[in-house]
Amino acid sequence: MKNLKRILLTFVLLLSTILTINCSNEESNLSEKTLKVKDFQKIGEIHNLFLTNVKNEFKPLENIKTLDEKINYVNDFNRKFVNSLNISVDEKQILSEGLENNKNLMFEDNLIKKAFGNKPSKSSSNSSDINLIDMVSDLKNNNQINETSYEILYNISKDIKDNYDGNLSDSTLKVNVENYVNSFNEAGYDINSGEGEMVGVILAISISSIEWWEQNPEALLNLSKRSRSNMHNKALIAPWIAADVGGAIYGAAAGAIGSYVISGEVSWKAAGWGALAAGVGASTGIAGKIGKWLFGS
Repeated sequence: MKNLKRILLTFVLLLSTILTINCSNEESNLSEKTLKVKDFQKIGEIHNLFLTNVKNEFKPLENIKTLDEKINYVNDFNRKFVNSLNISVDEKQILSEGLENNKNLMFEDNLIKKAFGNKPSKSSSNSSDINLIDMVSDLKNNNQINETSYEILYNISKDIKDNYDGNLSDSTLKVNVENYVNSFNEAGYDINSGEGEMVGVILAISISSIEWWEQNPEALLNLSKRSRSNMHNKALIAPWIAADVGGAIYGAAAGAIGSYVISGEVSWKAAGWGALAAGVGASTGIAGKIGKWLFGS
């Protein structure tokens, strides 16, 4: 009888141990199956490759005089670079089309209008007439993004505007973006979440952009005289954040809204690559060589 009790006790302890290990493994697997910003590091790296290519390889043509011709020339330069990237043929096509669709974001006034325009949001199909906060609100109101995604995108959009108005320092803006990355990582987006992919891509571009501009400050165009004249002496937007993140949010939201209007469904893949394309288009417009050539600074 005592031996039987020992055997039963041993069996119970062994079973308990096995169940504990299994539960631990399941929890570990669950955590591994949620999205993190680092999952989109490749997109951030591609973004930085574009900026490095501009810095090292772009050669202005002095015989091109009009702004439209210059923008087309820069866009062709960026689109040719797409062919060198280690991505699929379909992704190259989506990215190339995105660069074409967002090429006018190189012009600072266009970027400012898209980011901060004050026209009211009449409908989702009029995304070109509304600002970033309007577009993010449209996505939320149409149940295309959840509350966490909305808060992250809304807060980044608001931070960019506050920085533009001189109410938020560049350093605080950077810290805020890092906090949004932490919020995303802790939110538990499912590994197959389309909206998680879109928001993760935007944040990956944001962090990669910060790192690139901090490592390449000589590539930043000094727009102080022209910009402060245009902005009535308001503080400059943090250039590495505003252009990349503002462009990325616009490209992603426009892609999501556009695909929803056309088909009734959101193409999250297109939204993610649209974020990259718009971020690249906007940020190359302030990179030293291109910025000086585009605007004669």
